[in-house]
Amino acid sequence: MASILVIDAETKTKNLLMECLETAGFEVVGTNNDIIHVQLAQDKLSTTEESTKSNTLGTSIFPSVPRLRKVFEFIELNYHQSINLKQTAQAVGYSSAYLTDIVRRLTGKTVNDWIIERRLAEARALLLSTKDSANQIALQVGYQNINHFYCQFRDYHKNTPHAWRKAQRCQLIQN
Repeated sequence: MASILVIDAETKTKNLLMECLETAGFEVVGTNNDIIHVQLAQDKLSTTEESTKSNTLGTSIFPSVPRLRKVFEFIELNYHQSINLKQTAQAVGYSSAYLTDIVRRLTGKTVNDWIIERRLAEARALLLSTKDSANQIALQVGYQNINHFYCQFRDYHKNTPHAWRKAQRCQLIQN
């Protein structure tokens, strides 16, 4: 955490400064008289990443990075459709190259990685909560190509969707 001393600034100026800091990827933790306490949103990233690894229904998989909020909102609202980097960049008003760079710098992953992670998180939830086939689930979570879904699922989980579902259900029964 860092503190910024703002001397003889009007409230309007302080608010503008805080808005600029948030846009730059800082989180304003608090204010006290002429001091603004901030931390890099990236400093919170490790705890957010840990919570996304144990993803449960209703929990966001995305890190809390104010500068990328609109990016993650767009992915959340559209992951079940055929979206890509270019469409995401257009939706948030950035070029594809800039968006790729900033997302990678702030999260260590690409926009496409986040789209895949969101789709796979929903696929896992559906595999556990429904009797839908893996093919049906692939289509529901935005994959146009069923084989592509199987490949990505296998790369991520080292197992097929069907085998993963079976293993998870067995584990639930044992617990």
